[in-house]
Amino acid sequence: MNSKVNEIIKAKLSLFGEALAKVTPACLMLMTQGNVLALTLAHWITALKTSGIVGLILVVLSFSVKTKAIRDNAYSMAGLVALVTMLVDYNIHPSHFTGDTTEALMTGIATGLLWLVVSFTPLGKIGTK
Repeated sequence: MNSKVNEIIKAKLSLFGEALAKVTPACLMLMTQGNVLALTLAHWITALKTSGIVGLILVVLSFSVKTKAIRDNAYSMAGLVALVTMLVDYNIHPSHFTGDTTEALMTGIATGLLWLVVSFTPLGKIGTK
């Protein structure tokens, strides 16, 4: 029983870590429009807040039996991550692009693509079953 609980905790922490590792860079790059020299502590805080909330939402969703099918499919998971990232990013901070939703939309797309690309590499297999 104890090893089963440890496996569940490990899987949930892995999913949360994936969100931090993949949402944060996409958010940072789009907030500064690719200018890494413009990164500030405020950008890091906002990006980590966004990725942390995305991670928490993904962990909560992962307790549903139905999301196992999504988690097992790289394309579905990338789409879910993109959607959740768009919604969270839109609500965390104002857009730095023209239009209210442009940056959130672009961040979601970038995160979904990053999630998808990494899922097909050996790095994407770490912590997954």
